[in-house]
Amino acid sequence: MIRFLRILCLLVILGLVAAGLLMWKGWGAGDIPAATVDLASLDDSQRADLVTRGEAVARAGDCAACHADPGGGSDLAGGLPMVTPMGTIYGTNISPSADHGIGGWSADDLYRAVAWGVAPGGRNLYPAMPYVSYHAITREDSDALYAWLMAQPPVEKPNRANSMIPPFNFRFGISMWNALFRPDAEPFQPAAEEAPQDARGRYLVDVLGHCGECHTPRNAAYAMTDDHLAGNVIEGALAPDLRGAALAERGWTESDLDQFFHRGVAPQGVMTFRMFPVLAHSTSHLSDDDIAAMSGYLLAGQDAPGPKPRDLAGNPDESGHQLYLGLCAGCHGTDGRGQPHSSVPLDTNTTAMFADPINLIRIIGHGIEERNLAQGERMQTMPAFDDQLSDAEMGHLATYLRQRWGGQPEAVSAAAVSDARDTIRQAEAAH
Repeated sequence: MIRFLRILCLLVILGLVAAGLLMWKGWGAGDIPAATVDLASLDDSQRADLVTRGEAVARAGDCAACHADPGGGSDLAGGLPMVTPMGTIYGTNISPSADHGIGGWSADDLYRAVAWGVAPGGRNLYPAMPYVSYHAITREDSDALYAWLMAQPPVEKPNRANSMIPPFNFRFGISMWNALFRPDAEPFQPAAEEAPQDARGRYLVDVLGHCGECHTPRNAAYAMTDDHLAGNVIEGALAPDLRGAALAERGWTESDLDQFFHRGVAPQGVMTFRMFPVLAHSTSHLSDDDIAAMSGYLLAGQDAPGPKPRDLAGNPDESGHQLYLGLCAGCHGTDGRGQPHSSVPLDTNTTAMFADPINLIRIIGHGIEERNLAQGERMQTMPAFDDQLSDAEMGHLATYLRQRWGGQPEAVSAAAVSDARDTIRQAEAAH
């Protein structure tokens, strides 16, 4: 008995030491690169050039998508809720307010926060801040971003308290997560023999654009898995597979992706859900060269789409066909080709092609508000049919769309619709 207790005590001590080492490894930031510019030494012209570059970094990094005021105020005022398995996190004020924002931060402070997830004073940020992706930001881009942020008007808006579950309501819990899942901050470098455009696309997609934060599956600890860009259900919607083969299979070309990023609409669909703010705050402002680099990197040379999936199930669901004629054909046409600047085509739309029907169910049920996209493009309001369709009817309509235009032969059951509706309701309730 005494021997057993000694072994148990030893195991407990070893466990505490291991936990302490993990916390130590995950607490704080490591060494950081030296600043690339002395802001105080710049003349007005040099400072203006640096601020312009910083704005481009902020656009590519999509800062406003998380830090904008959801009430329609400043793009840097904070307050947007982000629902995670750890609880609800609210975007913070990153304007140069001394009391509520980052007005007291140095350029080194910003780099530590962006690349390491560590705020001044050693406080760990929650990984809703995508420092796991931003870890490879170059010091040049971080310094330019700092110059731009400090040139913006301060917003005197207090930050909203997060609502987290234990142990993540204590910041030391994040240190253990960091020890396991946070990469070391190593500034981005092109790979050997990587073409400049390919390297730029990889940097924009994987680092600044942090696309993997939504489009990569996550494990039970909410860390991204090794299935980079393989798709993930987040906040009641599917962020689809963005790997080159999957994009090509769904009919995407580099030209289509260029159009989608610039204007928010392409033959494959229109930006919805969390991607609509990304269009407004980020991709519609990027240069043609940067958009081309992103599209080329994502498709990875697989620009030729495979055969268009159509009617793979033989005769599409007849009950769904009748529902389509009554609810959808007036805007989308009996042939599914839609109307330019009004309703999207369905015969090339990728939403019906996904194995998971949750996006299709969400769009049919909740509709889409009128979209004023970019470059004068717009789409009219799509009405919501959630109150008009039972689970079985929704399943028939989704089945028809998937069989007719998506190449998905399996029927969507009433139970699958019920599960999807529950997932969507839970996500919306959290907001």
